[in-house]
Amino acid sequence: MRGMTPCPQSVARAPSPCAPSDCDVAFEVSAADVADALARLEQDDALALPLIGPRLRHRLLRAAARLAFRPAQPVIGEGANAVYQEFDLCTAIPARSPFRAVAGAFTDLLAAALGHLDPPPLAQPPVFNDLIVQRYARGALGITPHRDHIRYRGLIALVTLCGAARFHVCADRAGSKAREIPAPAGSVVLMRAPDFAGRPDRPFHFLCDVTARRISFGLRHDARMPAAARAHIPPGLT
Repeated sequence: MRGMTPCPQSVARAPSPCAPSDCDVAFEVSAADVADALARLEQDDALALPLIGPRLRHRLLRAAARLAFRPAQPVIGEGANAVYQEFDLCTAIPARSPFRAVAGAFTDLLAAALGHLDPPPLAQPPVFNDLIVQRYARGALGITPHRDHIRYRGLIALVTLCGAARFHVCADRAGSKAREIPAPAGSVVLMRAPDFAGRPDRPFHFLCDVTARRISFGLRHDARMPAAARAHIPPGLT
């Protein structure tokens, strides 16, 4: 696939976790650019924009190589509401991981972006207390149309670190009216969640056509969890 960024296959020389001074984060997008994206998100449901450059992306990939992944539950729900998925995941992100540094810096970027908007779609940036790294093998199913659990509020961010797959938003569980959101390596998909611009609904979305091993980093605010807590649970679906 054009623009595909392969995931590293060897991790033998992966360095130790970074100290805070080694986890400085620089993004490829300005607060004004993010503000423009947030202004469009109420109507667009989801959109993507560039976020991280090669140096930070490779640092995150090295950190991902040290994580302990486990297979996702292959089927969630029953009957017409069943969601089928095939990927590995890790939610036990170490405290000094660069993933947490990125989450903190991204929160600051969102705060600056919201300051550009009047009225802002969110009173304040989400507290990203639910972090997940997902790994999709080439040829994996991905995940069928679903909505993220209602406990995830405000805004959801999905950062592509490497690989190739197709992310879509759609109208229902059948995948009708699907619209692809191109999300190459280094990009972030922003997807609205309940409370964004006062809306209560959640977009259906799915990921398919994994043509190269893909690793992504998801950031969510779990409203049922204390802000400082981090339960090691996978993202819920409905």
